[in-house]
Amino acid sequence: MTETFVHILVPYNGCPGSQKAFKKAVALTQLTKSKLTILTCVEDRTTFGLFKTKTNKEEFEKERKLVTQEHAKLEKYANNYDVLPLFKITQSNMPAQDILEFATKHNVDLIVMGIKNRTRYEKMHYPSTVEDVSKNFQGGILILN
Repeated sequence: MTETFVHILVPYNGCPGSQKAFKKAVALTQLTKSKLTILTCVEDRTTFGLFKTKTNKEEFEKERKLVTQEHAKLEKYANNYDVLPLFKITQSNMPAQDILEFATKHNVDLIVMGIKNRTRYEKMHYPSTVEDVSKNFQGGILILN
C-alpha cells in the first residue's frame, strides 16, 4: 500500500467538532500509517487589547495545564488504536494563521477539522477558522460536520 498521507494535522479546541475530527484522524492514521499531530491554539488575551500582563501569563499557564490533561485523554484513546500522536500547544492571537504556519513548516499534507454550529450573527461578524484555513491551505483538508 502506498502512503496516501504522510502527516495529518488536527487543530483541536475541545469542541464536539474537533473531537469528531480527532477520532476520524486516528482512523485515517491507522489506515495510512502516517504521522498525526494534534495542535491546540490557546487564544492569547491581552488587557484592553493592548498589553500583556503577568495575569495573562498565569491564565495561559492554567489553560495550558487543562489542555495537557485533555491531550492525555486523547493520547489514551489513540493508543487503543496503536496510534502515537504528537501534541503541540501554542499561544495564539490568530489560530488560523498558526495552523497554516505549522502545516507549512512541518509538511502537513492533510488537515482534519470539525465545524461548530454558529449563529447567523457569528457568521456575519466573526471569521471562521475552518473557512480561513480551507481558503489558504495548499494540501488536502477534510471538514467534518
